[in-house]
Amino acid sequence: MRIQLIGLGNVGKNLVALIEEKQGFLLSNGIPLRVVSVSDSNGTAHSNSGLDLNQILKRKKDNWKGFSKYETGYSALDAIKNIRSDAVVELTPSNPSGEPGLTHIKSALECKKNVVTANKTPFVLAYEDLLDIARKNQVRLLYEATVAAHLPVFCLIESCFKADKIVRIEGILNATTNFIIGQIERGRTFQEALTQAIKEGWAETDYSDDVDGVDSARKVVILANAFFKKGARLEDVKIKGIRNIGKSIDRAKQLHKKVKLMCCISRKGTNVEMSVTPRLIAKNDPLATVNAGDMAMKLVFQTSRQVFVSAQFAGVKQTAYAVLNDLIKVAQLNHCC
Repeated sequence: MRIQLIGLGNVGKNLVALIEEKQGFLLSNGIPLRVVSVSDSNGTAHSNSGLDLNQILKRKKDNWKGFSKYETGYSALDAIKNIRSDAVVELTPSNPSGEPGLTHIKSALECKKNVVTANKTPFVLAYEDLLDIARKNQVRLLYEATVAAHLPVFCLIESCFKADKIVRIEGILNATTNFIIGQIERGRTFQEALTQAIKEGWAETDYSDDVDGVDSARKVVILANAFFKKGARLEDVKIKGIRNIGKSIDRAKQLHKKVKLMCCISRKGTNVEMSVTPRLIAKNDPLATVNAGDMAMKLVFQTSRQVFVSAQFAGVKQTAYAVLNDLIKVAQLNHCC
């Protein structure tokens, strides 16, 4: 399967390394993945016969110096429109405007190319529009990595609960805030915990979306649109972050409870309520066991009742793995190997 990669940040670089690492498995299962182009913000490296993945990582680190296959100014959009491929992997940052990812995804779908992405904001701003374009052009649009890295969410529900109705979702969907809360529980102040999170790589230097609950709220919107058919928007989510969570943690200790930044979606009659807020939860709640930078989700169904799924999160390599898994699904479903 011929792949175009857009965005060569941490997730993109880890994806390239993973494809190389898993070559033996992929080839033995009849899934040869050939990366025919890689686009960053300055240009595109491309080869119809496929790029050497080890060389891509090395050349990117050297800013593509002396690399004849890299064209400065050859944009990702040019690459989507002009280079033959089966799938486009869109891994640019999740900017509030949705761009450039939103335009990249729309263009790829309109060119009848399958799309796999970890980019959240396009789905927050244009979920139904993107799915409509994919349906009209009879291509796949997979986005497992948008909500909680490698935590199985969309694949789990779509594979195992086809005939059931989801009633409520509760989740811990932001690794940064869960790590910070754990540090405060150990006696650090919020600022000390945040500094530690940055030092250990859990938080970016621009951490506001995480600690203010905005990143979690984006994930809530995607889940609501995917499973509750809500037409949800970011402004529909009640959001409270963790900047002043210290008192809540002290109170939780007194009550023998835990505090978590909880993402909640629930049906109330014909309405769907959505929130991201710190909540006290009982220690026997499975979500209370989710510590450090790990993530989890508790799903309540009409028939199957409660299902709990959690995942240890160590870094962006696991996000890249979720992207790779979606690529494998595209290859197998479309027989484009």
